[in-house]
Parts: sequence; structure tokens; C-alpha cells
Amino acid sequence: MDHTGNDRNGLYFIIDGRNSHNGITDRLKAAVGLYYIAKCNGVGFHFIHKAGFDIRDYLKPNNVHWSAELSDLSIFPWKKRRLDYVLPFEGIPELSLNLQYICTRYVGKNNIEMMNVPDWQHVWRDLFWELFTPSDAVLEALTQTGMPKHYIAVNARFINSLGSFEDSAYNAPLSEKTQAALIDAVLSKVSECIKNSDYPAVISSDSVRFLKEAEKRGFQIIDTNGIGHIMNPDVGELVYLKTFVNFFLLAGAEKIFSILNVEGVPENSLYKTQYPRYAAIVGNKPFVRI
Repeated sequence: MDHTGNDRNGLYFIIDGRNSHNGITDRLKAAVGLYYIAKCNGVGFHFIHKAGFDIRDYLKPNNVHWSAELSDLSIFPWKKRRLDYVLPFEGIPELSLNLQYICTRYVGKNNIEMMNVPDWQHVWRDLFWELFTPSDAVLEALTQTGMPKHYIAVNARFINSLGSFEDSAYNAPLSEKTQAALIDAVLSKVSECIKNSDYPAVISSDSVRFLKEAEKRGFQIIDTNGIGHIMNPDVGELVYLKTFVNFFLLAGAEKIFSILNVEGVPENSLYKTQYPRYAAIVGNKPFVRI
């Protein structure tokens, strides 16, 4: 790299071990939001993800050459500026063509939605596909899932309700009796989704226990291998891969349901995850929150 001042200018989004507290959906929302800012300014966008895994192992550049290294950053302090992706999103900051803007502080929010950009879902989806396409490893894993040609997807996220899953204070494991009631109630909702669909249903979840119980009762599931959350340290390559594979499996469904409310269990037993919602946006598919 030539450090005489000819470094690559533009906006750099950098995620490493110091700022990897968000899940994959939040990271993607921030990446697309920052790309939107860069594109509005006509400057380059660069994405460096070194938090547990290299994002390029799972998402490749598509129409935008965002792949970058830390060595691309200028050694000259006057060439660099800090840009925080934080609330509130009141407009598009003005960026210079002759500087590097470094973003390491971000929130998992969608500035395109929050700034009321017309038809924001269409805009967000187009920007996502300009940036990303599944890697060869993800595409290979998708071919091995054995999904039907057409299917609906039903997602339920429990976090810690059915046992320890995520290093989070959101909730704690419920009693054994309440866990059993929660599983029954959610699977009853899944059955309702199936009754109103012309396609078979595939269940996805963050709970191995729930998925095994669903399979035992005759429901088709996305397999339990690699269930985990990338926010947790050292979860391993299988979890990283599965995170992206499941995202694109959801995106490939004809319709996506996300179960949030069921009767007869404590409040917050289920979590309002954005993961299936953004998979639906990426796949341009209907999304229903139940």
C-alpha cells in the first residue's frame, strides 16, 4: 500500500472485537445504512469485519467493491475523520471526496426507514443486493438443506426462555412446566399458519429444544446443527455459517411468519426479532408478525 496520500478514500465501516455486541441483522442494517450515506455523497464504501469471523467468508461483494483491509487506512491523521452511526438520524451528513471517514461506533438501526425515505424497504433491498451476494460456502450449504421448492417459513425466537442461549439479560429460563406450555402454544400457532397456506411450512428458531420437539411432532425444521448467536464469543465457524444460511433460507420462502405473542405464558417469553423481517425484505417476500 502506498502511504504517500494515495490511500482509498471514502467511508469505512469497521467491526472488530471492540464493537461486535450486535447480532447479524443489526450489523447489516448499519452496513446498508452507511452505504446509503456514502452513495448519497458519491464517495466509496468499504466494509471491514474482523469480529470473530471475516464477513467475506459468508457475503461476497456484488456490484460494489467494498472489500478492504485495515492497511488501506491512511497513516496521516489529517486524512481521516470519525463518523458515528448513531441516533437520531436527521439527515445525510456531507462527506468530502478527499477524506477517509471511519465508523466504529454504530447502532443496529435502519436510517433509511427512520428518515422516512419513500418506499424504504425497496430502497434497502436494492442497496443490500448492490453490496452483497452469498459466498460460495453459503451457496453450497444452501444446496444441502433439502428444502422444498416452495415453502413458507415460521420463525420463533426465545433467547433464554427455553434454556441458556445468549449472553443477555433479556430473560431467563422459565420453569419446566412453563417451557412445555410455551412450546405447545407456539406449535399451535405454527399449525394455524400451515392451515392457511398452500405450501408446506419450515420452522426456524434459536432454540434446539424447540426445534427437536417440533420435529418429534411431525413438523419440518431447519436442522439444529450450528444453532447459536454470533454475539457470543467463540461460538465457532458452524454457527457463523448457519447464521447466513438460515437468513437466505428465510429469504427464499414464499411467506415468512414471526411468532411473538402466545396466550398462557409470561410476557416476553418470545422476542421480537428483526432477523426474519429483514430476510423477508431481502427476498421481497410477505412478512407477518403473529
